[in-house]
Amino acid sequence: MINSNLTDYLSNVNNLRNLTRYQAAPRVSSESVAEHSFFVAAYVLKLHDYYEFNLEKALRMALLHDFNEVFISDVPFPIKSKYKGLNRELEKAEYEVNKEMISEEFAKEMEEFNNMSSAEGIIVELGDVLSVVSYSKHEIGLGNSAYMKDVYNKSIPRYTRILTKAEKYLRDGVTTDQIINEIGNFMEI
Repeated sequence: MINSNLTDYLSNVNNLRNLTRYQAAPRVSSESVAEHSFFVAAYVLKLHDYYEFNLEKALRMALLHDFNEVFISDVPFPIKSKYKGLNRELEKAEYEVNKEMISEEFAKEMEEFNNMSSAEGIIVELGDVLSVVSYSKHEIGLGNSAYMKDVYNKSIPRYTRILTKAEKYLRDGVTTDQIINEIGNFMEI
């Protein structure tokens, strides 16, 4: 159940198309938060072939993982990483927005994403980093090599860390090496 009435919910979700990711960074093409959320959800859908997790929960998390940005805007990942106190305060604000506008259950699910404390949180985080890689590769291909190569390079250790955490959720017969090999071509620039 979503706490917002239908009109407010539709308006807020629609506003995700107006929020531009990497707004303070040099970009050749823009990607909206709505586009990013679509890619994360699409990647999660395919990752379900390789990992065991609750697909409905993970898709909900993927589609709405940045919903709170309608109210508190986007703070870039490098800023959140560098200023841990700010990140903690942002996570509190995100929790409150998600609780008020979606539900307390969803707010708790998003804590699982932020902390990578469940299979779904880990897989959505993996989808998120794959989306970052995809966009940075797109930008590099368009000539934005300076800034986006840095974004890409910083995504690789994050990707490796997530794969290690996801290992315990692999389906029978699937290995992390297989995932690395299959995603490898996608990851190359």
